[in-house]
Amino acid sequence: MLKIAICDDSRIDIERMEAALDELNRYQFEYDVYFSAEELLECIDLHRENYQLYIFDIEMPDMTGLELAKEVRKSDSKALFVFLTGHAQYVMDVFSVITFDYISKPVTTEKLESVLLRAMKYLEMVKKDFVFHFRKDQFGVSCDDILYIEKKGRQAVIHTITENFQTNMTVSEIWEQLDNRVFIHIRMSYIINMEHLHAIGGDEAVMDNGERLLVARTHKQELKEKHMEFMRRMI
Repeated sequence: MLKIAICDDSRIDIERMEAALDELNRYQFEYDVYFSAEELLECIDLHRENYQLYIFDIEMPDMTGLELAKEVRKSDSKALFVFLTGHAQYVMDVFSVITFDYISKPVTTEKLESVLLRAMKYLEMVKKDFVFHFRKDQFGVSCDDILYIEKKGRQAVIHTITENFQTNMTVSEIWEQLDNRVFIHIRMSYIINMEHLHAIGGDEAVMDNGERLLVARTHKQELKEKHMEFMRRMI
């Protein structure tokens, strides 16, 4: 189920959005509407609401959609943002935060359907579970929580956002559960998650947690190309 937050101070635009969403009820999603940035941020803070997709009008009083996205990004590094704009000059500005898409006004069912389908496809790609065994116990972690996997002899160390896990898995067994549109070898013993790749600097892959991992010369060009493909899917 895709959870969507919509924030727009224009009731007319909200009505158009809701009418378009009603026509798309064959898809699995639910949404909440907010008429101000303050209302949305208060709800997130008080009720710990977790949305996967945010649809913001760029031009709102008190706080613009871009400013609102930057506030949400502070507590949610994985949120997908779609911006509503009636002015072409804002199109490039929306990429100052990691943006998923933008919709030019007026909103239509066709425009909205295209965005929803892309968001669902993207989330399906990154939200799978990685299942593994250690000793006699079975564990599972979300693939999008994995920073990278390090192979050490017979063992593999799964580095996640919060902790590390060990398992006895071969490289082929690991790849059976990974999506090669999201994960990539940077050298024989390291597989990284491009969702958490902050930058490629020289011979290093800089991860979101600040770790710098050496990239083999033979893998550098492939990493740059696949990372560009990955980023295009987001924007």
